[in-house]
Amino acid sequence: MFVTVKDKEMISVKEALALIQNNSISLGVEEVSVSEALDSYLSEAVFSPINLPPFRQSAMDGFAVRSHQGGFYTIKEEIQAGDSKDIKLEVGEGVRIFTGAQVPDDADYVIMKEHVLEKEEQIFLQKKTEKNNIRIPGELIKKGALALPKGTLLNSAALAFLSGLGIAKVKIYKKPSVAILITGDELESAGESLTRGKIYDSNSIMLKMLLKKAGIEKIACYNVKDTEEDSIEVVKKVIENYDLLIASGGISVGDYDLMRNAFLTNGVCEKFYKINQRPGKPIYFGKKENTLVFGLPGNPAACFINYQVYVLPAIQLALGNESILLLKKTTLEEELLNPTNKSLFLRAEVRGISVKISENQNSAMLQSLVAANALVYIPETIKRIEKGEEVHYLEILQ
Repeated sequence: MFVTVKDKEMISVKEALALIQNNSISLGVEEVSVSEALDSYLSEAVFSPINLPPFRQSAMDGFAVRSHQGGFYTIKEEIQAGDSKDIKLEVGEGVRIFTGAQVPDDADYVIMKEHVLEKEEQIFLQKKTEKNNIRIPGELIKKGALALPKGTLLNSAALAFLSGLGIAKVKIYKKPSVAILITGDELESAGESLTRGKIYDSNSIMLKMLLKKAGIEKIACYNVKDTEEDSIEVVKKVIENYDLLIASGGISVGDYDLMRNAFLTNGVCEKFYKINQRPGKPIYFGKKENTLVFGLPGNPAACFINYQVYVLPAIQLALGNESILLLKKTTLEEELLNPTNKSLFLRAEVRGISVKISENQNSAMLQSLVAANALVYIPETIKRIEKGEEVHYLEILQ
């Protein structure tokens, strides 16, 4: 039996984002190996345990010498990267050396290989530069200095940097587990034969791929029948076991849009329902204890846009990234009208210093997103933008 759901007033984009930020969840911290930390966020600052480089290091292939006024040097030996040789040099002597190798204590200059003439065990210096081509200990980073601040996204470069400091483990914010609920008896899986009245499901694969792009690893997908009983039962089954629940479809006002009532029946506290925007006005956001609940439109493009604008920021907050919905500026290639009194999120392609709005903005049309790399944001108060005027856009994660 239905529980009465009272409609709240439709809210603005800014109000919706503020509610998401104010209801963010914390999943705690875990320590993992550097090799397992890709696309995670540091939960605490990391300080360098060593000087980098840890010794006087050659910046190039060449000859490490104890310089003098003359141009000739006697080459005694060879030092490769990783050698621990302790070679003493007299004035006018040197060693052949390679990039990354430890420079002898007596050497004060590394001559580039290209700047000498070689003959047996002697070299003649043809050109000398001002730089001595020796990296001093701690030149890149000193022991005890801040290596990476709290909240840093651990991309491949960050992880390589930490490995170069000898750091094997890092503390990161735990990633949320996510349940995707796909509603609609009309949906058929790709690869199956389409019968009369059926369409293929695209939202489940789209949401899975977007979540993986965001670094989420624990993802489960559930199909929900268009019945009150099944909607309530599936929500009940998953809401206690996942950190984030994303329902696709079943959130509008039709007779078979049952998810809002299923959320209420299972004790979800509604934070907002419907945003004054196009596309994607019907969107639900709620919370039960430490689980966030989103209800997204079933139309594929609207589902994609609302994921980018609202779900992804909620995920980023849970991962420790407090900078959500970072809008950039560019100029419009053609005049744009907004007679809707709604905020618009328009699929677009940023090209250099300007942006071109995609032609087909139908909320069910995914094809226009294939070439898109941005969503142009037009606030509800803006009615007209001239060609060449400035607009804000959101880079989309595809």
